[in-house]
This record gives sequence, C-alpha cells and structure tokens, in this order.
Amino acid sequence: MSLSQEKIVSNTKKYFETGTKLGFMNEELMQFLGEAIIKAPASSMSDFHNAFEGGLIDHLLRVTANAVKINETLPEILKVDKNSLVKTCFLHQIGKANLYTPCTSEWHRKNQGKMYEFNEDLISMRVGERSIYYATSHGIKFTEEEYVAILNFDKNDDKMSEYHNSMIGELLKMGSIIAIKEAQSTK
Repeated sequence: MSLSQEKIVSNTKKYFETGTKLGFMNEELMQFLGEAIIKAPASSMSDFHNAFEGGLIDHLLRVTANAVKINETLPEILKVDKNSLVKTCFLHQIGKANLYTPCTSEWHRKNQGKMYEFNEDLISMRVGERSIYYATSHGIKFTEEEYVAILNFDKNDDKMSEYHNSMIGELLKMGSIIAIKEAQSTK
C-alpha cells in the first residue's frame, strides 16, 4: 500500500494545523521535523504497517482518532483531557523522523518486504526517548502524564512501565493497536 501525494499533503496539513491550533506544535519544532516527518514511514517492513512515504503521519492521525474515540466511551472518572491526549498521540513517535532510510536492495524489498533500513548515523535511543528529546529540545513542554506515556510507549520489556502507566499512556497504546490492526486489514 502507499498514499497518494494528495493524501500525504492533506494528512500533513491536518497534522500541523491541529497541533498548532491546540498549542503544542510550534514553528521551531515544525521547522526541525520538516520534510523528514512528512516522508517518514511508521515502520520499516511492508508486512507490519505504514511502511511507505507519509506512513508515520497517517499512523499518528489514526492512533489519535482511535484513542479519542475510546476516551469518549470511558466513565467520567477515567476520561483524560482531550487536548493532552491528542498532543501525546501526535508527538509520541516523532522520533521516527530521520530514523529510516529507503532500502536500496531490490532483493530485500521484494523477498523480505524490507522497505526501509535504520539510519546508522543516529545515536541509539528508543523512539519514545528520541521523541521526547526532539520535542523538549524545540520548546515543547509536557505534563508528567504526557511525558511518561511517550517515554513508556515502546518499553515492552519494563514491568514498571507496564503496571504504572498513565491513563493517557493506556489510551495511546490502545489507539495504536487498533490503528495497526486497521492498516494490516487493508492489505
């Protein structure tokens, strides 16, 4: 699967306009992310999800839509602030900007579905760590709940993060699982 240029442009516009309107996307971060986030895939392998140009923003928008829908169904006592949830969903994987480079091996692309390789020029960090680093380095502030949700998002081997996640973090994970399943079902 791939996205048309029109869909990439409309997703990008929605992503940046929504972030700006809600006050968590500033000019400094937008300039830094630039074309790298617009072109970024959400994953490197075609059998996973969104391993194509524009895949990351498409995925972030889907994660957000799912997380917001789930939040709306919760009892009042469990609901989280919608703007905080959108902010967390939009920024949780911006660390993937510049993370991947196109795979140049036709054999790997055709036989293994390896569409992208990891950028070996980057210092090793989890995506959540890099996302927090990018955002805070460019003037974005997080609440403790938002910070923990992003930082813990990709920590599958850490029991503390699993059992002591924020509600925003739980909604983020649920929204992401559904977005991935949606993408995989359209293949």
